[in-house]
Amino acid sequence: MEKTDLELKEEFLRKIEDIKNSCESLVEKVGHLQVDLFNHPDKNLEKALDKLNNDFSKDHEFITELWHGYEETVAKLR
Repeated sequence: MEKTDLELKEEFLRKIEDIKNSCESLVEKVGHLQVDLFNHPDKNLEKALDKLNNDFSKDHEFITELWHGYEETVAKLR
């Protein structure tokens, strides 16, 4: 049986939310590693992690905005 437009959009919304949650997890993992580096400093790794943290944070912000906008679109169809 073919999915309705609402069912497809809800599925897309769940997938966007999954991506958002994965990105959030990456930010958290980088943060944990940064804390670990306080005890065992590594300047090269710290520099790379700062860049990753910045990039992942921006991506998370973007994906969250996308998710909220798409959530509003789906809510209007319900």
